[in-house]
Amino acid sequence: MSNTHEPPRWRTFLEMLIADTGERQRIANLLGVNPISLTRWASGTSNPRPKHLYALLEALPTQREELIALIAEEFPEFRTDIAVKEEMPQHIPPVFYARVLGAYNQQPAGIRSTAIRGMVLQQMLTHLNPEQRGMVIFANHCTPPRSSEQKVRSLRIIDGRGSPPWHRMENNMLFFGLESLCGHVVQFRRPIHIHEHTQKKRFYPTHYDVKAESIVACPLIRANQIAGCLTIISAHPHYFTDTHMNLVNSYLDLFMLGFDATDFYNFEQIALGIMPSCDLQAPILDLFSSRVTRLLIKTAHQQPPMTRPEAEQQLWQELEQEFLTMAARSSLPMSIY
Repeated sequence: MSNTHEPPRWRTFLEMLIADTGERQRIANLLGVNPISLTRWASGTSNPRPKHLYALLEALPTQREELIALIAEEFPEFRTDIAVKEEMPQHIPPVFYARVLGAYNQQPAGIRSTAIRGMVLQQMLTHLNPEQRGMVIFANHCTPPRSSEQKVRSLRIIDGRGSPPWHRMENNMLFFGLESLCGHVVQFRRPIHIHEHTQKKRFYPTHYDVKAESIVACPLIRANQIAGCLTIISAHPHYFTDTHMNLVNSYLDLFMLGFDATDFYNFEQIALGIMPSCDLQAPILDLFSSRVTRLLIKTAHQQPPMTRPEAEQQLWQELEQEFLTMAARSSLPMSIY
């Protein structure tokens, strides 16, 4: 913010423009705000969200360069943010569609899903976050119930990619339920978009990641079935523009190719429970690999022998029940995930 007593020049510039009531209404309509908001920005009694500053440039194309320079006097990062956003391609490259479809048709069944999800997550991270800092993207999958008659009770992280300060997502195995944002997305089958830290704190008040500002979480739905949730988090408030959201929706279509028909569950089968906090889960999940090894040794003489994927799935189901029981014994915080 400016340290002088004079109003920043972009506000004075805006005040001159909106002195004409017709122009004030035109700009307000294009920005999707009340005309009184423009008056407050001009007077300095409130600040516009970054997305409204970007929209203001579009509303005033002939004054665009002048306005960028004036806004940057008060918000120095604005010029850099504009440059980054304008460099970001607005569509998924056709060559990437070809790569994903090629993998879908050519990869062996055993690795096809993992390969496609990894490709799409990495491309999303590169595309949506060209400066490669302050973003993480991960997928939660419905934990398979023990039988088809049982309900889906939790979600588990199965894939993730991140840039600093989030760069260790590949081995994250946390469980989430209805106490979490992604749990709400899956249970109620609707996306959630959180714009800033204060909004996040209001709706998910405890045990949130203080580094997370903007959050987009989308259900993974195919027809009348759901597989889980895809979550994108930025360390910057109001990061996701309409262009970002359009790209996310397009990438979701590709990401869905990374799931088999058996990965989806009927809507009525979803009945998420409550999972314990990440801190309580972590020491138990750290022992996951050793528990898998012990189970494989224990069942080595049965016919046919248990495979590692079978052992892992059995243990995921056991851990889910352990966490449901643990959560039932305590009052639980909310989670941003």
